[in-house]
Amino acid sequence: MCQRSHPQFAVPSFAASFEHPRTSDPEGREVVFDVGSRLHLGNRRPWLLDHIDVILGAVARPDHRALDPIPNRERFYRQHIEPGRWLRVVVDYGEDPAWVVTAVEQDNDPRITP
Repeated sequence: MCQRSHPQFAVPSFAASFEHPRTSDPEGREVVFDVGSRLHLGNRRPWLLDHIDVILGAVARPDHRALDPIPNRERFYRQHIEPGRWLRVVVDYGEDPAWVVTAVEQDNDPRITP
């Protein structure tokens, strides 16, 4: 059970008893979508909370991957349903289990570098 405290959010005590959605990345490392993940998206992109399965699917079966500028983080990309749209999911591997930091929809293809 993930009991990570997110530095930006006060995590309620009942959160430890909630089973968080989780998946494994292509290397088999466990990744959770926990309370901090939910609060972050709820504050910034609440419409993505209806698509947690898609977010975790991008981690499990990415179309593209890249290192994040922040150490111990990786970006997972999945082509979205609409042509030319991508879902970027940032995962932090600094703790065990790893956790979803954020998810963002973007128009640019991450495989193309400027």
